[in-house]
Amino acid sequence: MRIILLAASLCAAAGARGPAQPSREAQKILAAAIARYEKADFEGALQRFNKALSLFDSWKTALGHRAMCRWNLGDRPGASADALAAAVMRPNNAASFTARGLARFVVKDYAAADKDFAEALRLDPEAAEAHFGAGSVASSKGELGRALRNLDRAVRVNNDFATAFLVRGTVQERRKDFAAAIRDFDRVLEINPRFVWAHLYRGKCRRETKAYREALADFDEFIAEYPDFTEAVYLRSNVRFLAEDFAGAEADLSTVISLEPKRGLAYSNRGQARAQLGDRLGALADLKRALELLPDKRAKIQAAIDRIEGANAPTPAAEPSEPAFVSSEKGPVRKRPARKAPALDDDTLPEGGAEAAPAPEPQRPPTPAPRRASGLGRWDEAAPEPVRKGRAAEADPGERLSGREDPLLIE
Repeated sequence: MRIILLAASLCAAAGARGPAQPSREAQKILAAAIARYEKADFEGALQRFNKALSLFDSWKTALGHRAMCRWNLGDRPGASADALAAAVMRPNNAASFTARGLARFVVKDYAAADKDFAEALRLDPEAAEAHFGAGSVASSKGELGRALRNLDRAVRVNNDFATAFLVRGTVQERRKDFAAAIRDFDRVLEINPRFVWAHLYRGKCRRETKAYREALADFDEFIAEYPDFTEAVYLRSNVRFLAEDFAGAEADLSTVISLEPKRGLAYSNRGQARAQLGDRLGALADLKRALELLPDKRAKIQAAIDRIEGANAPTPAAEPSEPAFVSSEKGPVRKRPARKAPALDDDTLPEGGAEAAPAPEPQRPPTPAPRRASGLGRWDEAAPEPVRKGRAAEADPGERLSGREDPLLIE
C-alpha cells in the first residue's frame, strides 16, 4: 500500500512542475527502485533507477534517490552529479522534499538536508525515508542520540528497511553497544542475505564481544566475496591471533603486507605471531621493519624487540663450587662445612670456646621471579585476562603478558 501511495505522490510531484510528467510505468519502476534500495540491494536499485530515468530523464525526484544509491555504492562522481541536478528542484510534497534532502545530504549540505527532511515529516509523519534521511544527517554530524531516535522511527514504520537497520547498527557500534549493533546487522542479513558487507560490520562487533569463532565466520564470508579487501583480511588476522591461531594470523598478515607493503602495523603484528610460533629471527626482522615504518611508535616496538631478545639471551654460567668430598688415606671423605670465625670481641660463644660453636644454618637463596617461557608468550604461571584494544597505553610496564594479548600492539 505504501509503495502505491509513494508512486502517486511521485506523480503529483512531477505534475506540479509542468505538463511533462513521468509515465505510469516510470512511476512503478521508481517505486520498485526505492523498495530495492530500502532492502540494501543497491545494485538492483541502481538498475531500476537507471531504467526510470531512461523513460523520463529530467525527473529530479528520481535523480535525488539515485544520488543516494550511487553514494552507497561508492560512485562519488556519479552521486555528486545526480545530487547537484536534484538539489535545484522545487518540492511540493513529502516524497520530493525527501528526494531533495537526500541530494543535499550527498553533497554534505547537512543544514539544508535537515530542513527538507523536517518538512517531509511535517507533511507525512510516517515517511520512513525521511526519518532515515534525518537519522543519516545526525549520524554524519556525530549526533548519535538523535540519529538513533530517527532511525528507530524509520524501522518502526518499515520493518524491512534494511538500509536503516544497517545505519543504525553502525551508530550502535560507535556508541560501543556492540550487542545492539549485532542485532541490527542480524536483521539486515535476514532481509537481504546477499548483502555481505553486513558480515564485515557484524564481524567487527563480534570481535569486540570476544565471540571469535563467530567473528571469524563473518570475515570468512566477506573475504570469499572480496578477497583483496585489505582491511577485512587484517581484521581476520587479528581475530585469529586472539583465538591463538598464530599460523593463520601470520598467513593473513603476509597477505596484507603483499597488498600494502608499507603497513607498519601488519609487520608489528606478524612479528608477534611469529614470536608465538617460535620464529625468533622472523619476529625480530618484522619488528625492526615496523620500527622503520612507524617511528612514532618506537617505544612500544622496541619494548617488544627487547622482550624477544631478552628471553633468548644465554644464561650466565654458574661459578664453580668447591668439591663436596676431599681425599684422605681412607678414600673420599665428606668435607665438613666451614664454621664462621668469631669476632674478637664476641662474648656470646658457648662454653668450650670457638670449637664448640655450632655451624650456622645455611642461608636459603631467595626464590627467583617467574620467567617468561618466550619473548611474547605466557608466563609460566596462569595467564591474566588478555589486554583489550585501547588499554595497552594504560598498562603497567611490568604487567604480565598473555599469549592472547591483543596483537594490535601499536594501535
